[in-house]
Amino acid sequence: MRGDRLIGLLASVLSAALVAASPAQAEDPALTLLNATSAGAFRQGWSGEGEDRIHYVAGGSGPTVVFVHGFPSFWYAWRHQLQAFAPCRRVIAIDAPGANLSGRPGVREAYRVARLAERLDAFIAEVAPGEKITLVGHDWGGALAWSYAEWRPQRVARLAAFSAPPFDLFLELAATDPAQRERSAYMQRFRALDLEAIIARRVDSALWTAAYAEMVARGVLTAQEGALFRSALSPSAVDAGMDWYRANVPPFETIDLDRDSWPARDAKAELSVLLVEGERDRTFVPELAARARAHADTLQTVTLPGVGHWTPFEDPAAANAALGRFLGLPEGRCPAAE
Repeated sequence: MRGDRLIGLLASVLSAALVAASPAQAEDPALTLLNATSAGAFRQGWSGEGEDRIHYVAGGSGPTVVFVHGFPSFWYAWRHQLQAFAPCRRVIAIDAPGANLSGRPGVREAYRVARLAERLDAFIAEVAPGEKITLVGHDWGGALAWSYAEWRPQRVARLAAFSAPPFDLFLELAATDPAQRERSAYMQRFRALDLEAIIARRVDSALWTAAYAEMVARGVLTAQEGALFRSALSPSAVDAGMDWYRANVPPFETIDLDRDSWPARDAKAELSVLLVEGERDRTFVPELAARARAHADTLQTVTLPGVGHWTPFEDPAAANAALGRFLGLPEGRCPAAE
């Protein structure tokens, strides 16, 4: 093994060890930045221990809204929503298992959608006992949130999915639609990467460039925010993110919808769902919204003009307005303070 690769591997192992250490550690730099523009209204918290630990950021008061990010990302992807809705909602954004400061399970089985949903269920029961929450997810977080709502509708009052179908519908599209297979071919490449390859090929850097460099260049993210997303993409965090694909996305030609779907083939969330898509997003086929209607009691769809895959923050005003209307807020936003 070359010296630079050995150093990278040791750095990755050290990063994972620090994540698994005691939660009595310095404030997340992303939280420091958020509070610098939010009058210090938000705090970080921890749920669970070791590899099972969930790091989260919370603020506000009122009915609870839980946010789940996708890949490659972390809780800060919801910064605009946290700020917009904390005045009238209790908002909580998690680092999903494997991401940023949350624990990184060392067993691939821990990243299966069913196991992730069980961990999310325990988290919701801890932070909002006895309450039916609003659940909001983006990308992989949206697929998980939608599948969780299919499995535990009694825990969810309403669901908003940004740029994501439920997991079972994604598998159906990947199994039956050649156009979706083409769009999702990167998932098979992700599955083939191990930690050594991630370090050797500098996949963490390449992912940041592909996902965030343009956002910084366009002024969607500040340079400081871009650096926070880069810091969150350590090789070990990327490896954990790849486990979401390794654990849940078989080779497309081998998908068995009866065996691989979760919670069930053709499952349905028995509640109201909002699906927010970006006009420029090419992650899913255009038929996604029409196909998703069978997976909710009622489905509202919103397409954000000029927006790609990063629907929570490419046009935060439009994203917040769509979510605010779905929450039933007057004019789509929290009432102004008296």
